[in-house]
Amino acid sequence: MNILSGVIIEVSSHQGISLVDIRIGDDEFSSLIINSEATQEYIFKGNKVNLLFKETEISLKRYHEKSVKRQNKVVVDVVSIVRGQILSEVKVKYKNVVLTAIVLTRILNELALEVGKKAILILRSQEVLLSKV
Repeated sequence: MNILSGVIIEVSSHQGISLVDIRIGDDEFSSLIINSEATQEYIFKGNKVNLLFKETEISLKRYHEKSVKRQNKVVVDVVSIVRGQILSEVKVKYKNVVLTAIVLTRILNELALEVGKKAILILRSQEVLLSKV
């Protein structure tokens, strides 16, 4: 499980579902959560939270300087690549935190990612869980 820490900057709720916007440095992430009594105690603007997401929930893209900056899409450095026959492990560094992505090897081959180069990490809002810090 990958973990990043950030601060909630906005919460929009309707019919038991909340879209929570979190800032980490200059980057913004969002998480779509189902409200519960447990989440009500820490999902509020200004509160620190952990973002949790599985290794298999990360998408990677090749970096190019014209990459559009938006929520859940950040620039990372490729730290290591372990190629498997079907799945491969890619470790990337984001703000001095090493994150692990598990991707299809054929997709990795198409991306032509290289250790020491930049890549784009993308997360789907519904795949980002939140927890108390």
